[in-house]
Amino acid sequence: MPITFHTTHWSVVLAAKGNDTQARAALSELCTSYREPILRYIERTIRADAPHRYGGRNAEDLTHDFLARLLEGKLFAHFQRREGRFRAYLLGAVRHFVSNVRQRESAGKRVGDGSPQAADSSRGRGYSEIDDAQFDRDWAQTTIHRAIALLGSARETQMLLPWLTLEMTAEDRVRLAAELGKSESAIKVALHRLRKKFRQCVREQIAHTVASETEIDAELDYLIRALSPT
Repeated sequence: MPITFHTTHWSVVLAAKGNDTQARAALSELCTSYREPILRYIERTIRADAPHRYGGRNAEDLTHDFLARLLEGKLFAHFQRREGRFRAYLLGAVRHFVSNVRQRESAGKRVGDGSPQAADSSRGRGYSEIDDAQFDRDWAQTTIHRAIALLGSARETQMLLPWLTLEMTAEDRVRLAAELGKSESAIKVALHRLRKKFRQCVREQIAHTVASETEIDAELDYLIRALSPT
């Protein structure tokens, strides 16, 4: 089933730079869908630094502040068109946001000898690379979970979910056929159709977060790698 790409969220946002009603609605839906990876990124950042560097605010508060600023269009000044994927844009934006919060809280504070505190001393390049990789894993998991939610709640669907990515054994088919009152061949067909629908749902979720249809396959490959064991 082809994807009607021109109606997807991120392409709408980019076309208007977030400056019209439709673009802001699309951006709001994207932010709602991918709030969890942002929250987890900020939680890890606070743990790696120290809560006082963020004015004592917790991750929930900072996530709310970040999303509010994003939806107001205040973070689009840092957008680079080469970052055609919403995932890449959002990671850059949240990294910039937490860095600014940390710097504002540290500004003017002094250590014992009167020199400014080194706000970023505990966050080296290695940590950033690891944290960015975890953000991508969280993002990939969120995308998968959203796709699974679109498959529906029918009993047969729910019973087949464990085999979306796993091989079904003959014993599994016999058991499921008995539980669902179907033949083993019917179970094979049902699983084939469910996997096909799942792949389409994943592609549709990804399509909403890239700037052009040509980026879907590359982003899908990237998310598969992000979920692979390191």
